[in-house]
Amino acid sequence: MRVIWERLRTEDRVLSVCVVAIAITLFLPWHTYAILSITGTTDGFHSWGFLTALGVLLLAFVLTSDGEFFTRHTPRISLGSWRVIGAALMFGGAALYLTIGPGSYHSTEVPVAYGPSYGVYLAFLIGLAALLLTFRQGRKSIS
Repeated sequence: MRVIWERLRTEDRVLSVCVVAIAITLFLPWHTYAILSITGTTDGFHSWGFLTALGVLLLAFVLTSDGEFFTRHTPRISLGSWRVIGAALMFGGAALYLTIGPGSYHSTEVPVAYGPSYGVYLAFLIGLAALLLTFRQGRKSIS
């Protein structure tokens, strides 16, 4: 791990901290609900949160790889583009979760209370920061 950390530029180190932070938020409550007297939460591994988890995996792979895999298998797509795709997946999953929600709890006969929780807000903000950071980095490759 130390070799990988020393190989990364400062921007990539900040991006890797964002990836770890979003990976942690996936385990936090993203949605709370209360149906009759039953209350509960769901974490980020439900519904649109899978996009965020996929973005975390992709970006972690891009940051820890030496770039040979991507240049060999996808020569037309730069390493910087893969970074943007991973950050967009992380941000997009949280944004869709906030706007659409994890599912449908609509009922006219049963009183239901539901809504987003603090985990999705954290993932949304950190994902936005990661996406803006990757846009700022541009299409540079890892050196």
